[in-house]
Amino acid sequence: MYSFLFFLLGLIFGSFMNVLICRLPKGVSVVFPSSNCPNCGERIKFFDNIPVLSFIILGGRCRYCNEKISFRYPMVEMSTGIVFLFVSMKFYLQPELIKYLVFTFLLLAAAFTDMFTALDDDFECGIIPDEISLGGTVIGLAFAFFFYPGIFYSILGAVCGFLILWLPSFMYYVVTKKEGMGGGDLKLFAMIGAFLGIKPLFFILFFSSFFGVLVGLPLILVKKNRNFPIPFGPFISLATIFYIFYGDILVSIYLNKMFSGG
Repeated sequence: MYSFLFFLLGLIFGSFMNVLICRLPKGVSVVFPSSNCPNCGERIKFFDNIPVLSFIILGGRCRYCNEKISFRYPMVEMSTGIVFLFVSMKFYLQPELIKYLVFTFLLLAAAFTDMFTALDDDFECGIIPDEISLGGTVIGLAFAFFFYPGIFYSILGAVCGFLILWLPSFMYYVVTKKEGMGGGDLKLFAMIGAFLGIKPLFFILFFSSFFGVLVGLPLILVKKNRNFPIPFGPFISLATIFYIFYGDILVSIYLNKMFSGG
């Protein structure tokens, strides 16, 4: 029952995340106007706005104009619910639970916004709004007064998180005169450093690059376009969530093998 409640909480926050994903990149208020159908503009009633369930009941279509509702809405809600479920299990009744619920919410919001704006013809590339990345950095610093890594290492992590991507991006620009990394990715890494400190940054950089190659290379081959834009934010967020659940285990295994000579 405990974890199921957090799953439901995740569905609710996933519904709010959909609002952030749709409105923040366009500079629209997340409060007004209330939710409405993007096709006919009709206001969505509360009973048609129940996470996942309303999508199923309505058969994935608007009640008023019968236009298809994007599957991304229940996907975001379910993803958030599942992540909240596992976070609640990992940090069961620990004070850090709230911190990691907030952190994973911000990571998912950044990932989905970057991905969906990259696929949207209204945008030239993926966008990670400052409200998520910079706002998340401030929240991470605030949590550091009460939780690991502490405020000093949180500030250091935020600075190093930004620089760890800015330096190679700057060097790439100097050589090619082309932008190699979006500013949103740099600020997202700063947010991660604020929440986790400096220790996991190289781990997350390695695995985000690994996941990026794993997914991006086949896409480039299929599209037959080396310049095909692939948002990096989702891979950064995926690697960070991977670290939250398995990072300590993998680092421990690596250190044991290194010092044992295995």
